[in-house]
Amino acid sequence: MKGFFVTATDTGAGKTEVAAYLARALSKKGLKVGVMKPVATGASKDAVILKRESSSPDPIRYINPVRLDLPLAPLVAARFERKKIDKDIILQRFRKLSSINDIMIVEGIGGLMVPVCKNRKKVFYVLDMILKMKLPVVIIARPGLGTINHTIMTIELLKKKNIKIAGVIFNHAIRIKNDISVRTNPSIIEELTGVKVLGIMRYSRNRRKRRVRWLRKIACD
Repeated sequence: MKGFFVTATDTGAGKTEVAAYLARALSKKGLKVGVMKPVATGASKDAVILKRESSSPDPIRYINPVRLDLPLAPLVAARFERKKIDKDIILQRFRKLSSINDIMIVEGIGGLMVPVCKNRKKVFYVLDMILKMKLPVVIIARPGLGTINHTIMTIELLKKKNIKIAGVIFNHAIRIKNDISVRTNPSIIEELTGVKVLGIMRYSRNRRKRRVRWLRKIACD
């Protein structure tokens, strides 16, 4: 199955903006794009945004199988709300969407080690979801100070699990000063990890006007 799993170094890095951009761009190329936000917490409208930007006719209950009200990690939110998260339903709906679309764009929640659910003693993390879906990963990173640490840890964990990394996109989710860390982080991360920086999304108050300045072509194979 062709597609990408969009994860991030941490929450708030701007996964939805980039995932929506990818879905819209691929849809404009004539592809039938399936989108998924498997788990959403808080007042998240991510699934609705992905559905709109991809022009997907797929039902929202498939795009977003798990929706929780509290803005917490899914495992924690589900406990407070006395709900059960069934990972098998998530994976079944992913397989269904994969079977009826040309390409999939899946947006995770938070970073790799966000706990989704726990059955007996086994915790199911976002990382496990990526392993089950078998999609290459696009990492969304913050542009400023601190991102070297977070991005390298994310990359190293994916490498340890032999998960294909499509590359890194730096997202200016908020307006920040273009200081020396912002200017040097992409090249340093490439040098230290060997993972390509695919592009940079610059800040705009109008989210739909944000564009990725591509530095590398993203491979859909």
